[in-house]
Parts: sequence; structure tokens; C-alpha cells
Amino acid sequence: MTLLNRLLLIVFGAGLVPMVPACLFLFYFQARAKNDISDLQRNVAQMGSLMMEREAQDLARRFERMWDADASYVSRQSLSRALKNNPEFLYLAFTGPDGREVMSGGVPELKRYYGYLDLSRDQLFRAASSGGRATLGHFEMIYDMPVCRLVYPLPGGYYAFAAVNLRDLFEKLRAQRLGVTGGLLLADAEGNALPLSGSFEKFDGAAVRDMLRRGRVFSMDGHDGTYIGSASSVRGFDLYVVALENRAEAFAGINRISWLAAFALLAFATAFYFSALLFTRRLGAPVDALMSGAGRVSEGDFRTPVGEDTEFAELSELLKAFNSMMREVERYHGIQVEKVFEEKQKLELLVSLIHDAIILSDLRGELLYANAAARELLDASDATQGENEPLRRRVAELVKKKAFSKGGVVELERGGEKKYYRASVQTLSARTQSPAVFMVLRDITLERRMQQMKEDFFHSVAHDLRAPLLTMQGYIKLLEREFSPEAKQAGYVRNVKDSSDRLFKLLENVLDISRMEAGQLRPDMRKFGAADFLEQAAGNFRPLFDEKKIDFSVDASAAAGAEIHGDQSLLRRVIENLVSNALKFTPAGGKVTVAAAREGQGVAFTVADTGPGIPPDQLEAVFEKYKRLKSGEGEAGFGLGLAIARKIVELHGGTIKATSGAAGGSVFTVKMG
Repeated sequence: MTLLNRLLLIVFGAGLVPMVPACLFLFYFQARAKNDISDLQRNVAQMGSLMMEREAQDLARRFERMWDADASYVSRQSLSRALKNNPEFLYLAFTGPDGREVMSGGVPELKRYYGYLDLSRDQLFRAASSGGRATLGHFEMIYDMPVCRLVYPLPGGYYAFAAVNLRDLFEKLRAQRLGVTGGLLLADAEGNALPLSGSFEKFDGAAVRDMLRRGRVFSMDGHDGTYIGSASSVRGFDLYVVALENRAEAFAGINRISWLAAFALLAFATAFYFSALLFTRRLGAPVDALMSGAGRVSEGDFRTPVGEDTEFAELSELLKAFNSMMREVERYHGIQVEKVFEEKQKLELLVSLIHDAIILSDLRGELLYANAAARELLDASDATQGENEPLRRRVAELVKKKAFSKGGVVELERGGEKKYYRASVQTLSARTQSPAVFMVLRDITLERRMQQMKEDFFHSVAHDLRAPLLTMQGYIKLLEREFSPEAKQAGYVRNVKDSSDRLFKLLENVLDISRMEAGQLRPDMRKFGAADFLEQAAGNFRPLFDEKKIDFSVDASAAAGAEIHGDQSLLRRVIENLVSNALKFTPAGGKVTVAAAREGQGVAFTVADTGPGIPPDQLEAVFEKYKRLKSGEGEAGFGLGLAIARKIVELHGGTIKATSGAAGGSVFTVKMG
């Protein structure tokens, strides 16, 4: 979505906010108006029912006061007097308990209309006889006169039947109209209905009964449309007054007002939309120019300014500031480019003077950069960057040799002699470029040769000193016999013996590690129990720990039943070296724990102490030859014990490592199998 569209949506949305309460008010007005129409229909129906109730009660009271107390009810005189005193009685008849006519009188037309009167099956008669009260109903138009039937129970089991002219009442009810076609409908419980006003369709008995069943407010479908209305019962009689109106006509005014309001809102929204569109176009033009200028800046074009003339003073100031910033960025960019070139030249000069080989390639081995030493190493003095399959293979071979090298040392054949390089490889990941491989190779051939010369010298010296040292130890033993243990000279002899023993042990270690590195040591591989082995190897140190007052424990329960395949004497030397170091470096009152446990298919031995510990940067260096750490008592070793231990463990295919204890001290772990 473009900025212009977003801005248009924001402005147009802000303009539509006032329309929300207007729409809500319109919906509220519609609902309220419809409720008011329903209330009007209900009130009109109730008013009509009250008028009908008064008329029906008046007719019932007339029957009560029609005859004297001592006069006979069923007589020709009573009949004539009742017709004379009640002109609205168009027809009057007396019937027996069975509903058959005894005598009748009234308008001749109605006498002919009713003929011989038999009310035995008439619902009004049955209701009057069962309820013992007057019943009114069965409305009909006879000779354009609205007539209803009235049945009144008389003493002696007789009944009076009257056809009453309701013209006066109907004239009053006809005045109650609802709209153009709506009006009132008078009905009884059987569904007989007589329209009092309005011009709606004629409803059959089932439809009228459905209206009465629905009650106060209802909506129903007719042949000429949908009708809404309200039915109200006449109290004391099974009569109902129904206010009825065509739904479309009833809601026509509301719908017109609603459509007019909706049209007004739509017109307002349309006018506001085009106003917002015009405003956003004027506002969006300088913004688009600013975005185009920013795009040119991102592409490195600092020379094409943006237009500064707009209808908005604030945006004009912004565009001017942008042009000023672009000129400043162009100047700063030129300075930075010059600095980058200078730094690049310095870096290239510095890298060219480095004797280490520096190689940068992609993940396939394609050469990206190589200094002079690297090009000489790769025999690529005239090679250029890009596709070069032989060169790519040489670079990939270097990475492979580094991955499989021991200690990061790579051996290469150059000029008919072996060269040794210490290699360092890292993968460089950048967000804007593909990953690359950075490799540095340092020539350590001279160091290896000097180390080998030193090893040869130590081996030669150790070998040459061993024979005279053995001879000297023999004479020392003879001297021990010459002096009593309490003599002063005996102490001198013991000091000489201890010094010779230490020297002999040093010579033995030098010779052993030389044999291991030369591959001349062949272990005697046999199976033996790990738990018994640990108890024997570490248990001999208990008196020494007790003498130094150090808490010493050996726990091999977790390795019960486990077996090791190896040279028992060599592996015992590993455990003894580790326990001896723990004894040497743990002060009095400390604790040393030796344990063995199953680990996968093998066994792990641990020697933990509470001594001063090993610095984190020395945890790997302690396994190097001639690397010595001083104990708390100032005693120093020769730096060969842990180196020999590692050689023995690696000879068996195991691992050994040193870690710092959780509560201080050091933990040495040997994993076999």
C-alpha cells in the first residue's frame, strides 16, 4: 500500500468517525419508531376493546332492567315492551332451555332472515347456558347494518336472543384509523370477524384465530402483504378488538426518513472522500518527492535535489533540510571513501608483511583472498580470484586436513621435505554476503624440529645417566649400612638417596614418554574388573592420606560388575599419578574422593580434591609435557605425570580431562570403553 493510500485512509477514517454515532442514532431511531408504532396499535386496540366492553355491559344491564319483578318474562307484552324501549334491538326472541324459539318479534326483514329460531347448536347459546351469563358475538353485516347477536339467560330456564344494531358504536370505532388502509377488526373467539375501519383484505376464521392466539403484538402474512397489529380482549366477553395495518404502510414513514438520512450520510461521506483525496494528493506529492530522493541517496546519487516548492510551509522546510543533508552526506561520503581506500592500503601492506599464510575462500573452496605467504603455500603466485579448480581443491584439502588434524597441526609436503603448520579455521557469516571460510596457517616446522632436538637430547641424557645413576644408588645402599640410623651421617645419606630416587624417577618418565611418542610401547590388553582395580590402585595411598590428615574415600559401588579391556599396570599408573597429585596439592583437613561408575558401555573414573584448584586457562595446559603447577607447600613436580597419564589413556582409546569442582578444588575424569 502506497503512502498516498495510507494517508487517504487515515484522513478519510478520521472523517468517518462522526458518522459512527450518526449511524447508531439512525438505527436507534428506527427501532424506537417501530416500537412506537407497535405501542400505538396496542393502545388503539385497547381503546376499542374498552368501548366494546362498555357497550356490551350496557346491553347486559338493559336486559337486567327490562322486566318488572312481578311480571312474566316470556310473554308477548314483555316482548313488545322490550322492542319499543330498545330501538337498537332489531330482533328479539325467547327460547326454551333447548334453544328452540317460543316467540319472536322485530323488524320483518330480520324475522325473515332468521326464520324459525333454533339455537341448540349455536356457540353463543351453549356458552350462555353453560356459564349462566350473557354472551355477545357473531358480528355480521345485514342490509348494510352492523349486527351482533346477544344471548341472555332468563329465570325459569328461558333465554332471550337479540340481534343488536351496533351502528353508533361502529361509527365511533370506524373513526380509529391506522394510516390509509389500517383500522380495527371486531372478532369473537370462533373467528367471526367484522372490519370496523380500514380497507384491508377479508380474513377467514383460521387467520382471525391465529391473530387472537398471537396476542398483544403480532406480525402475519396475508394475501396482500404482511400485516402487523395488536389484539385486545373485551373483558367479560369472548370478544376481541384487533388493530391491524399493512407493515409496508406502517413503516413507510420510518423507511423514508431512514433512507433520507442514509443518503445524507452517503453524500457527506462522498464529499468528504473527494475532499480527503484532494488533500492527500497535495500532501502526498512532496512526500513522494522526498521518498524518491531518499531512494536516490540509497543508490549513491547525492547530486539530484528534490523540489522545494509545496503548498505547505512545514514540508517546504523539510525538503530544504533534506537537500542540505544530502549535500552534507555527499561531502562526508567522499571523505569516508578516501579514508576507506587509505585503510585498505594500510591493511594490504600489513597483511603482505605477515609471515603467516592468510586464506579467505567461500564454502566451496574458491579463493577470495590470499596474501603472499598463502599464495606461495598454495603455489598460486599468478592465480587470480574466480573459478580455478586445482586451486579450489588445494584450499579444500587444507580445510579437510585441519578438520582431521591432531592439535590443529597440519603436515604438508613442500620441496621434498615435510612442513608443519598450526592451522586456525573460522566461518565468517555476514548479512549482506555469502558465508566465507577464514584460515590462518603458521609455519611451526622450526619449532617442531627444535622440540624434536630437545626430546632427543633428553632421551640421550636420560639414557646415558641411567647406568651411572644405578651404580651410584648401589653405593648409597652400601653407605646406609655403614652408619647407624641415629648418626648424623645417616641423615646425609638419606637425603642423597631421596635425591637420587627423584632423579631416577625423572629419567624413567622421560624414557617412558619417549617410547610412547615413538610408538614403541605395546600395552598388554586383558579384561579385568573396574571396582577391584580401583580399590587396589587407590587403596595403597590410605596411610599417606591419614598421615597428612586428609579425608580420603574410595567408592566403586556404581561400577560393580563392570569390566575394562586394557593394560592393568599402565592404567594403574594413571590412577596412581592422579591420586598422588591430589595428595600433593590438597592441604591438611581437606578431602579427596576417588570413584568409579558405569557410563554407557564403559566406565568413568573420577579423582576429586579440595585443593587450590587449577586456573580455568590452565585446565588443558596441565597435560602438556614439563608443565608444572606449584602446590600449597611449595613442592614442584617435573611436569610429566599428567602427560604420561594422557598418553596411556589415549593409547587405550579413552579420554582424560580436568575440570573445576563445584565447591573448589579440581576433578580429573578418565573415561574408558
